[in-house]
Amino acid sequence: MLHPTSYETAMSYFLEEFAGDNAFVRTSDPEQMPHLVAVLTRVVAKAVGDGVPLDGTLVSYLRAHRFVHGNARAGERIVLFFYFEQVDTGMLMLLPGVRGEADIARFTLAGGLVNPLHN
Repeated sequence: MLHPTSYETAMSYFLEEFAGDNAFVRTSDPEQMPHLVAVLTRVVAKAVGDGVPLDGTLVSYLRAHRFVHGNARAGERIVLFFYFEQVDTGMLMLLPGVRGEADIARFTLAGGLVNPLHN
């Protein structure tokens, strides 16, 4: 995921190994992360255009591994995302993509993931 040519590999690995794993999903806690949702909204806006809000955003947090994952809708598209706090790097996938079956973007958060709800 840290190398700019392996985005698809990282996203495919996550989807194949974890997304359908009930134990993994049950271990992750639902979490409100408005700061992360704001960043995801900006990434989606850059891909599909401003004015396409994220709807039904579900953010899950696997505290033991400092790993965030979830999904949302952006118009007619599905948004899948994950974020690793330790390396301050996340990925977002749009299905269908603007340019094909799927578009993938990598993002970082300047200063990491600071949740205003916990301050």
